[in-house]
Amino acid sequence: MPTLFSRLTFRFLIIFSTLIHTLDALSSDNPACNSETINSPAGAVCGVTQSPAPNKQANAFLGIPYAESTAGNNRWRAPIAKSPWSNIYQATEFGPICPQLGASNQLSQSEECLSINIWTPKSANPQTKLPVMVFIYGGAFSTGYSSDPLYDGAYISALTDVIVVSFNYRIGVLGFLAADGLTGNYGFMDQQLALEWVQHNIASFGGDTDKVTLFGESAGAMSVGLHVFSAPNSQHLFRAAIMESNFLGLPYKTLTDQINVGNQFKQGLNCPDLACLQNTDVATLLNAESQFTPQMSTVFTGAKFYLPFSPVIDGKLLTRQPTSPSSQQHNHKPILIGTNKDEAVLLVGNQTITPAWYSAWAANLYGLSFQRVIERYPAQFDSGNQTVWATVQTDNFLLCSTRYLASHMTAPTYVYLFNHQPSVNFLGLPACAENDNVCHAAELPFVFHSANNKGFHFTEQEQVLSNQIIEYWTNFAKYLTPNAQLKSPALINWPAFTAHNKAYLALNTETLSVEQDPYRTNCEFWDSIGYEIIHPWQNTAANNH
Repeated sequence: MPTLFSRLTFRFLIIFSTLIHTLDALSSDNPACNSETINSPAGAVCGVTQSPAPNKQANAFLGIPYAESTAGNNRWRAPIAKSPWSNIYQATEFGPICPQLGASNQLSQSEECLSINIWTPKSANPQTKLPVMVFIYGGAFSTGYSSDPLYDGAYISALTDVIVVSFNYRIGVLGFLAADGLTGNYGFMDQQLALEWVQHNIASFGGDTDKVTLFGESAGAMSVGLHVFSAPNSQHLFRAAIMESNFLGLPYKTLTDQINVGNQFKQGLNCPDLACLQNTDVATLLNAESQFTPQMSTVFTGAKFYLPFSPVIDGKLLTRQPTSPSSQQHNHKPILIGTNKDEAVLLVGNQTITPAWYSAWAANLYGLSFQRVIERYPAQFDSGNQTVWATVQTDNFLLCSTRYLASHMTAPTYVYLFNHQPSVNFLGLPACAENDNVCHAAELPFVFHSANNKGFHFTEQEQVLSNQIIEYWTNFAKYLTPNAQLKSPALINWPAFTAHNKAYLALNTETLSVEQDPYRTNCEFWDSIGYEIIHPWQNTAANNH
């Protein structure tokens, strides 16, 4: 029988698949180009003009290939930069999404999926030198795609004179398999190549290569954190970072760990070597991944195995855990980071968790510290324990680990707490519309002003909140502080977070406010346990700093 750890890990992935694929991507019709043609080093590109708000327009250049196909002998290889094209590339529709389970059948999937999307203000030209915001999607490193209507960048670009970029990268077993002869991190290599493409080409679209800000949510925020703290070869590709709901309490596997996972995965395919794996059809690989994920914890234990296929600390591409003290000491880039009030309610859902299962999974994650955890967060014998388990994950994985990282930053750091429950439950889980819960991903339609794209409508107050968030985010991208040239009279000064002034900006539709360390007590508890529980049943320094 699968353990609670395996069942909840699998649920984590399914929840993300459901969230990301709630509605179809934008229309697949291919309208003729009606934007000006951009002559970039990659080749000439034309796109379409969009009108995301009254009297506001943006040009969209969609589905531009930045790498060659990853199929065949290119599968589980570093991505190969796309050769320049000679004709005008009609960038009028999104490219295929990278292979994954759970996506709509109306979305084309292909291993030729590495494409990039760009939204520019209508007035942008090679002389404008506008700030650039590059978004990395989430989805537990197993689902997600840049063409989701939730991530449409037209509104931000048209209203704030910022260029917005998004791109696809390989996910799941195709993006992060490591095994004998395979080094993993292929999806992260895709991200770096996309960022290199931005450096080489975005000036032609009106962007400033010296003013690139990365932003992402969930696994996208985890990716951003890796670029900031762990990837030496990424440092020249951006100057600042925004992380929405980074699971900093989940340590990353080492390459050896991921090879052990990958070798176990291969047994289900009866594939002894790379040639066999490269010749296996995609559907078989994805089905094997879905069957393997809930079985993982029968072999592997600990928080680092929470996500089966994800980036790994290999000592070359990625050199350190983001929460290690050396990571903050080596970072000099400003960051804006935050969480939602009740993140993990979405992950736990409405399933019943007995006290015995609760204790077992706490032991699986926290090893020698599990008794301290269940004493601090005791199970209830007359309830399903959804709330207590969601609180444990919210505090440890997200809220307190974010506080810990921000407390040790040497560069300017701004921390937010999104505590507005949306008026419509676009996440679909009843618990996310109850008890004032503010679930994981609830902030996304506010960041992109994209509720309409998903078939929902903001209240008037939510429209205001969305515009406020966009102004803070884009100010940070423009000026490296969210406080410069504030236009809305309701916006307040957002103080930097320091070890001595743990100030959060509370984002909601009531009144924006600064809160002073509202979770100090619980977070000091998690600080004492640590956020790098690499070996949960060993009393090592790495588990207790």
